[in-house]
Amino acid sequence: MSTGWRLPSGGRIRREEALRFTFDGDDHRGCGGDTLASALLANGVHRVSTSILHHRPRGIFAAGVDEPNALVQLEHPFPEPMLTATTVELFDGLVARGLSGRGRLPREPDPARYDAMHAHCDVLVVGAGAAGLPAALAAADTGARVIVADEQSEFGGTLLGIRDPLDGAPAAEWVGAAVERLAGRPEVRLLPRTTVFGCYDGNYLLALERRTDHLGAAAPPAVSRQRIWRIRAGEVVLATGAHERPLVFADNDRPGTMLAGAARTYANRYAVVPGRRAVVFTTNDSAYAAAHDLTHAGVEVVAIVDSRPQAAGTWARRCADHGIEVLQGHAVVGTSGTDRVTAAHVAELSDAAAGAGSRSVDCDLLLVSGGWNPAVHLFSQAQGRLRFDDRLGAFVPDQEQPGQRVAGAARGVLSLAE
Repeated sequence: MSTGWRLPSGGRIRREEALRFTFDGDDHRGCGGDTLASALLANGVHRVSTSILHHRPRGIFAAGVDEPNALVQLEHPFPEPMLTATTVELFDGLVARGLSGRGRLPREPDPARYDAMHAHCDVLVVGAGAAGLPAALAAADTGARVIVADEQSEFGGTLLGIRDPLDGAPAAEWVGAAVERLAGRPEVRLLPRTTVFGCYDGNYLLALERRTDHLGAAAPPAVSRQRIWRIRAGEVVLATGAHERPLVFADNDRPGTMLAGAARTYANRYAVVPGRRAVVFTTNDSAYAAAHDLTHAGVEVVAIVDSRPQAAGTWARRCADHGIEVLQGHAVVGTSGTDRVTAAHVAELSDAAAGAGSRSVDCDLLLVSGGWNPAVHLFSQAQGRLRFDDRLGAFVPDQEQPGQRVAGAARGVLSLAE
């Protein structure tokens, strides 16, 4: 691992593209392909805001739209409040500050241009990850008119943040080949940086495309900053993925506490490690993969705290090979630290229930994973019926609307093998 928080190699960032930005009055540097959140972590900035009521420190917790803490106000080149640092693409000259939950609307008129477009297609695929890309390819192979919309700057979804192979190739290479095939089809329209936010009767959907937000002051004045898409689709495939659940314990809001999947994404996609000595607290197997990838990135994972009495044997053996202690039937019951986590307090679940003491494990990074919730927002808006899945501990799609399909993690299928 490098001497700083940025890894010396790897990731999907463009290291040759040096970017300058300012956060809370301090000057920093990042790379092309960074988000504001990944660039802050690369510069060792772990406290990004404070809570509204008690002014407790808040750190970066996630790596995408599910970020609850890192609310920021952009000041330059265009003022905009209440954005999440995890979704703001870094550009040269960006000026931002952290918020305590309330932004400030600009007083000056907005000089940017905005427009709207109507589109019709045979198939609209929402989400371009492990489920969305194959669905788009299958539809394109039939000659259908296809639109693929994804909120991120790159297609690939969570595949961009893992090291697992897919169809015998690294996941990122598989994504690149799939996107290249889609881009070569004349009947396929690719819409990155596009959030589908409305799903209405008759497969009528609304989406917002951020066309020049990532360019900052270099944005061409003749190009609209954002565009509303009004899409009428014959069929809709919702491949919107899933969001990792946090875990509840005392002082779980200290900076340095982060979703396990987010830390994995920062290490693999952005070549940033959010800490150097980590404890992982989990209720499921996915956090073991995160621990494995962080170990590969040079992070010392000192313990995996698994609330289950018996964890997956394969993962436990792989962790033992790396010298990682696996504490089965245990839980993190609290943390220590001021501006950042310095220790996690761990106890056996039977002892915790009886009020017995806990042991302290020194760390500057506490990764948590309470399982995954399928992102069913658009499905529910379209009046789809949900059911509770006891195995996942989450609501999953049950009865689909005519002309709509839900694929992948959005319907509770969390394994690439499935």
